[in-house]
Amino acid sequence: MLDVNRLKNKIKQAFTDEQTEESDHNASVDRIAQKLAQAIVDEIKEAKVIYTAGLTAPNGAVTGTINHTIQ
Repeated sequence: MLDVNRLKNKIKQAFTDEQTEESDHNASVDRIAQKLAQAIVDEIKEAKVIYTAGLTAPNGAVTGTINHTIQ
């Protein structure tokens, strides 16, 4: 399940971790971007798709959980 607060906290932490950087701002921006990208990917991987209706098979409606891998 996607969690806005969990993602928000990871984003805040990415910025907080870099607040004291004084000498290499470009590296700091790269680290923040990496942490944000990873936090977003991690959050997307938490998504669960539950299919409940719409398709039919010869013996009735198709239901269940779609198992997937995000690369």
